[in-house]
Amino acid sequence: MKVVVVTSFTPTPENTRGISGLIYAILKHRPQSVFVKIFSYNFNNISEDVRRQLEVDLCADIHLVDKPAWTKLFDNVWMGRFCKFFMKYPLECYMPSKSFAAMLSSEEADFIWIYPYFFYKYAKMLPNNRFVVSGCDCEALIRVRNFDTRRGLMNKKALRHNYIMLKKGLAFEREWNQPNLQVHFVGMEDFNFYERIYGYNNAHFLLHPHYSLVDKIIDFSKPKLKVIIAGSYDIYMEEDVDKMLPNLLKYREDLLANFEFTVLGKKWGKIQEIFNKNCFPCDFKTWVDDYAAELVSHDIQLTPISYGTGTKGKVLSALGNGLLVVGSQYAFENICVRNGESCLMYRKAEDIASLLLKIARNKEIFQSVAEKGRLQVRTYHNPVRISKRFFEIYGK
Repeated sequence: MKVVVVTSFTPTPENTRGISGLIYAILKHRPQSVFVKIFSYNFNNISEDVRRQLEVDLCADIHLVDKPAWTKLFDNVWMGRFCKFFMKYPLECYMPSKSFAAMLSSEEADFIWIYPYFFYKYAKMLPNNRFVVSGCDCEALIRVRNFDTRRGLMNKKALRHNYIMLKKGLAFEREWNQPNLQVHFVGMEDFNFYERIYGYNNAHFLLHPHYSLVDKIIDFSKPKLKVIIAGSYDIYMEEDVDKMLPNLLKYREDLLANFEFTVLGKKWGKIQEIFNKNCFPCDFKTWVDDYAAELVSHDIQLTPISYGTGTKGKVLSALGNGLLVVGSQYAFENICVRNGESCLMYRKAEDIASLLLKIARNKEIFQSVAEKGRLQVRTYHNPVRISKRFFEIYGK
């Protein structure tokens, strides 16, 4: 089987400056019978040396594609605003060219995989070729959910942006109902929303493969367990973090007697000031060279996610690497874990402090929950298993 990949992001083992980890995992663990050729617009600015190494790692040729010269016009702030407000689709959707389409057709691939959705119009240009488009999230669902967030409702600028992006998402997703195109989602709710809103039946849902894993001894017998929050203090987390905070401070003495806290990510300055003011020790890090090594030095990951779609990569990594994950319903969406058995799901962010104290009182029980979570993710999100299924479905 021959597959041609057209991607905005050069595939990397993790999401290096873009959403590149999903495609890397599926390609890396593909069946030996699948020959792959990759054309990348390299939005994530992978260097030439790294590109060559990735070719070796993936056993595939990676050809970098230049963006059309006219796109440089939109680097200007006013042209960028024009694009945002007056162009029907995101700018990237206008980039497909007839000359590149002809070259793709000459490859005579069994199917052409578009990742993410930007270049779906090649399917309209080449009606005799088979295409797969990976979202990997449903853009319209992202925007609909955003309207339910505090920021989405109260911030006029965010509300306007969200409305514009919703219109764009609906516009291009409506065009995916083509006989030569199939759609791949890593979110069950994204898949259901797509089928319900548009009435199309050309989509599939597949679990997200886990990324690279590190062997870790899960041991909750220590006097103090180490807790990490990984991610940015932004629209995805800020609402639940703000709700969690008062009870963390209220039970400060009990929590600090049983736990050590680390925050890894950006934009946490406001929270760091609050912790310092209230004498709540916490190690704030904006960057680490080895994310996996940092992750497995902890026992518990808090994932107070209040918004989002698809599969949350940092949650998947934490579970697969043996951390006990405490999170929201959104955090565990599309991951094969069950509350109380292989993860710990809170109903309200205000409950996080009491859940941590519950863990401290029942360490043996929750150590087994962490062990089960690791087993579940390593079994059902195994990239070999998912890659095999991907090419079975779309290679027919």
